[in-house]
Amino acid sequence: MKKRLSALYTKHKQLILYLVFGVITTVVSLLAWYLTLEIGVIFMHDENGEPTEWLDILGSTTQWVSGVLVAFFTNKFWVFKSAEHGKMVTVKQFSIFCGSRVGTYFLEVVINLVTIQLFEWLGYATFTLNLLVFSFDVTERIWAKVVSSVVVVITNYYISKLLVFRKKKTKTEE
Repeated sequence: MKKRLSALYTKHKQLILYLVFGVITTVVSLLAWYLTLEIGVIFMHDENGEPTEWLDILGSTTQWVSGVLVAFFTNKFWVFKSAEHGKMVTVKQFSIFCGSRVGTYFLEVVINLVTIQLFEWLGYATFTLNLLVFSFDVTERIWAKVVSSVVVVITNYYISKLLVFRKKKTKTEE
């Protein structure tokens, strides 16, 4: 069993690392968002002490930037183990990486909107899901987020693998 797991890990190491670092990236970016709101509300709040729209925008921006930074460096050094180093190579990779993340952001928005409309058109009925002590409504927006997240994760993986951190062929491989 141990050999089988080891062989499975070796075969899918890059994908496993991508998913593990993806979870870490998500935690870091959500923490950045949370801290931005918690600290920012001291300075930017409405008459009820709630965060303003500008603080929401700042929090989302902080979340996106921190997520992109963590994802880029973990992907470069641990997931795809970019063989190319140097300031100019890193700048080029980072530019392509950021551009692709902006692109997949818009892909996510479109998928969300289309999926929500499709579910509404099909007459989807919301239901409540109870998990231990938590319960929440599973709306068409939840399904849209699940669908778009899966598509975006897969798309980001292949863009990173095939475009951003692709290995250059050596003279002997050509």
